[in-house]
Amino acid sequence: MANILPVEVSLGASLRGQEYGWPIRAFPAAIAAAERYNLACLGGQIQFRFENAIYEAYWLTANSSERLPQELWSEYVRRSCREVETKFNDLVATLDVQRVINEWPALDALVTAGSDPLEALVFVAYFVTEPEYISLRCSDKDTAR
Repeated sequence: MANILPVEVSLGASLRGQEYGWPIRAFPAAIAAAERYNLACLGGQIQFRFENAIYEAYWLTANSSERLPQELWSEYVRRSCREVETKFNDLVATLDVQRVINEWPALDALVTAGSDPLEALVFVAYFVTEPEYISLRCSDKDTAR
């Protein structure tokens, strides 16, 4: 996956390891910029990023579907970005942050200790170029053998 995203795509994001995470309000601009830079979006998930801890809510996702066999890259870029954007908007519209916190004891303990969960809330997304996408698919096939 793209180790270094264009500035316009990464604007507002934090980078932990090799994962970019955007505040919820900043992600729509990132996905629009990614499409302009010809990057497909594989999707992502909600995370809470505190100074010394990351809590990945892997079940709160917005992912795109696979590239179709004869689909042009430009078509897949457009479709994947739109799929993720739609699912992201649906996810955010129904996201009950307090419920997630209440059901996650370690996260609840951080919040009880004074950490602000809304400041820590990000959407981690994965953007790829066509060669990166092909490489990922080839390594998936190798792993399946």
